[in-house]
Amino acid sequence: MIPFPGEFSDDEGLSRSEIKAKKRRRMMRKRRTTVIVVICVLVFGLGGFFGLRAAGGVVDDLFGGGSDYEGNGTTEVSLEIPPGASARSVANQLVEEGVIKDSKPFLDEVERRNLTIQAGPIVMREQMSSAAAVDAFINPIKPPTMTIAEGRKIEQIKATMIESGMKAEEVDKAIDDKKPVDYDLDVEAPSLEGYLYPATYEVGAGKTAEMIVQEMVDKTKLELDTAGIENADANRVLTLASLVEIESPGDEETRKKVARVFLNRISDQSQTGQLLQSDATVAYIFGARADLTTTAEERSSDSPYNTYKAKGLPPGPINSPSAGAVDAALNPADGSWQFFVAVNPDTGETKFADTYADHQKNVEEYRAWLRENGG
Repeated sequence: MIPFPGEFSDDEGLSRSEIKAKKRRRMMRKRRTTVIVVICVLVFGLGGFFGLRAAGGVVDDLFGGGSDYEGNGTTEVSLEIPPGASARSVANQLVEEGVIKDSKPFLDEVERRNLTIQAGPIVMREQMSSAAAVDAFINPIKPPTMTIAEGRKIEQIKATMIESGMKAEEVDKAIDDKKPVDYDLDVEAPSLEGYLYPATYEVGAGKTAEMIVQEMVDKTKLELDTAGIENADANRVLTLASLVEIESPGDEETRKKVARVFLNRISDQSQTGQLLQSDATVAYIFGARADLTTTAEERSSDSPYNTYKAKGLPPGPINSPSAGAVDAALNPADGSWQFFVAVNPDTGETKFADTYADHQKNVEEYRAWLRENGG
């Protein structure tokens, strides 16, 4: 094409291949401009600044850019990585939470270090460099934890483990049909009930359910050793402590009195024929009722845990007792009480009696409380 007089072509002096390359660059610029305009329209139409923040990673991915923060970050922020999340979706999540500035540097770092991002809770920091963010996935800033509360039963502990991110089948495998001896604690017990020590444990970072259970049992073993409890006596002490845990409030004096009642009832001189008659053990079989009582049908069960029929202590603990309950089992109060009842479950007020007649008077107080509270 011959230019008009006074005009000069931008392509003059260029080879055919250079002209084609120039045209391609022009076309790419037009496309990029169009995409940017569309993104801006969407961003400002769907939330202004916050939409722009989330879209930043998209722009960087399209055009090869991507800026980054420097350093290890500022304020800590807790996140939950959903199961099955891709590295890209995690990167976008981190951008939205203000952890990283753009997604591309983070994704490049993930690829460079061949990181597989695990689902579950994690602590990050705002304004982290991509390298620091990836480091936080490899070596958590604060490893996620789970807390096993005092007095929890195995099924409750299993639920807590699953809620912390462990797979249900792995938790079942680590606990079901297992005994303390399976975790190197040489104690005769029917199950792990009572041997999963109530405490806070770190989870994640490659820890399996079996490893966590081992930590719980190891902690129980340490506490037994610290308290001077021989393995041969451990199941009896922990079983008594588990009854004290659930049958009495946290008051130290009351707990020691309750422990004494149980010991008195299983002695040869017991007025009750060595029957503990503990509703707590019946509730262990059938589940606790809202009014804290048991039915006649439940109390007729042939389960060895039914202390209305089976003499003495049940075969093993019925929960994971606290250190205070264990201390009460080891150091019970002095007294001849044979009965007790919490006459006010709200306050934990508990009354003790030597005779059944006196006990019945206390029971009437409890029944009055039930009536006043809709029981």
